[in-house]
Amino acid sequence: MVQEVSEPVEMVGHFRAGRVYPCRFRYGGRVHRITSVSSCWESRKGAYLSYHFVVRTTADDVFEVRFDGREMRWVLDYEYGDQD
Repeated sequence: MVQEVSEPVEMVGHFRAGRVYPCRFRYGGRVHRITSVSSCWESRKGAYLSYHFVVRTTADDVFEVRFDGREMRWVLDYEYGDQD
């Protein structure tokens, strides 16, 4: 199941060698610690780049988050879950 979220989130990340790395974010009243990034890519809207990441958390949840270069903010785009 894929749930579109499209909400800004508070993210702790770091920048190294010109790249951004997400570490943890706050969503749904919880802090989600990222254990791995399974894929990442860039997209462009006009002159602005966005950096997308599919991440897995310590609770084994999977999310797609994005650093929006135009707005200079993090956005949770999708939450992936099991189908019941």
